[in-house]
Amino acid sequence: MPTRHEPHQLSDAGQAWLHCLGWGLSCPAKDRLTVKVPSTDPYRAQRQLLSGCPLFACLPAKHLEMLSQASRVLELVANEELFRAGTTIRAAHLLLRGSIKRSSAVTGQAPTIIELIESPQLLGPGELFAGTRHTSTATAISPCLLLAIDSQRLRQVVRQDSELSWRLLGDLARRQCALEDDASGHRTGLTGTQRTLDYLLELAGDPGGLAGETTVLLKAAKKTIAAHMGMTPESFSRSLRELSDNGVIVVDGRHVHIQRAALLDTATGDSTRRLSFSRKPRGERASPARSLAPGALINACGRLRMLSQRMAIAWGLLASDIAPSQARVRLRQLEGEFERILARLSAADLPPALSGHLQGVADLWPAYRATVIEAVADPADAPQLLAMSEDILAATDRLTGQAEQAARTPAGRTVNIAGRNRMLSQRIGKFFLFAHWSGGDAAIRPHIEACAQEFEDNLEQLRQSGRKQPELAAQLQEVASQWQKFHHALAPNLSRPGRAAHVRTVMAEGDRLLRHVDTTVKLYERLVK
Repeated sequence: MPTRHEPHQLSDAGQAWLHCLGWGLSCPAKDRLTVKVPSTDPYRAQRQLLSGCPLFACLPAKHLEMLSQASRVLELVANEELFRAGTTIRAAHLLLRGSIKRSSAVTGQAPTIIELIESPQLLGPGELFAGTRHTSTATAISPCLLLAIDSQRLRQVVRQDSELSWRLLGDLARRQCALEDDASGHRTGLTGTQRTLDYLLELAGDPGGLAGETTVLLKAAKKTIAAHMGMTPESFSRSLRELSDNGVIVVDGRHVHIQRAALLDTATGDSTRRLSFSRKPRGERASPARSLAPGALINACGRLRMLSQRMAIAWGLLASDIAPSQARVRLRQLEGEFERILARLSAADLPPALSGHLQGVADLWPAYRATVIEAVADPADAPQLLAMSEDILAATDRLTGQAEQAARTPAGRTVNIAGRNRMLSQRIGKFFLFAHWSGGDAAIRPHIEACAQEFEDNLEQLRQSGRKQPELAAQLQEVASQWQKFHHALAPNLSRPGRAAHVRTVMAEGDRLLRHVDTTVKLYERLVK
């Protein structure tokens, strides 16, 4: 059971979150933690927290006061239990901030995660109103703040207030439908990828506009999320990879960026229907793919262009000692992706001319890999690294151009153009970063300006070709907007305290631009027949 804290033991994060609302703290001896303002009103904090929750909003003043006086604020640290299965239900718990898992266990078996709660809501209303003892164990996944409401007082108010009863009924109904959908998904054979996408979209809530991205934070460990969905951690990771390969998401640590335009099934010509990842019929076995669809081939070759520039950027961040640990992790990820694409292309049935260009890339890769990955990132080696990055870029660009010719379709050219903008977004970032070691701004500026001009010319071509597809037009507008932010970030700004801060700003804007452009490439790829 959770221990009780005196008021001064509230964490800095908890105090900051509460003080942002202007509240002070006090703690009666028998309470774990009670929050109030330094005034004659000891329940103002509880009253405002309840009023701000959709479930309890607009309660009559009498009922709001009854619940406020029967409430206290609780703080949990990560991995701390809130309640345990089998214990008497004494309070209803309203999650305000953080994430909690509810689990149940059968003797001799590992606990089963029955619910992950990551948004403000009432914990386990079913067991709260169904009996007198908890049927699950609730454990904090991350630091949490909750409002504990005396269960007897809540039941009393529910009996008296029909509006609150109706809201609780609606909440229970939604949760019941979610359980039935989940059970139905297991019975009908929804793939792990589909269940993972559904989970991410549930976290995202309102999907927002037609294009752009929605970012969700995976507050729980991947192992915990996988267990909640009835999957192994390995299956969950594979599902994330498949969604990434399809351009639906971009995974950045615990942050997952959902690409809204890529959710639509534009490959079938139905831009109103969401992508689905159905299980193949029984007896239908996947055969090793020896050939790639034209759009996928152009995209894969074009990704090698972009990855070569991303690796140079990561090396430059290491040499600059800017977020070195993150740069090392990213380098290894980029190396792995580059080699996976090389292997995939090498295993495919390619025309002789394309195979020749692929061999040219493969010949340059070992030396580039050794310099970028294995050697110490020494600023003195920056000019050599910059030249090598340009050499492998030229080789991958020739490869991509040959893939476009092999496609023999006008749509293939749009994939290549969109892919060049993906690469240019990173090449500009590379030149910006290496200017410090390669002759300064005067020497590098012409390269950046040439890349910027090409990016804008390409963007205009794409906007002309994408006018008839609403999702493409919307996505290209997102690209244009983010491009302006990135381009603006490149300019010196006296408000920034130094080079490191300027570099971080440019890299962050460049990463956002990359995600938007990468989604555009995927949308054009789907249009290639």
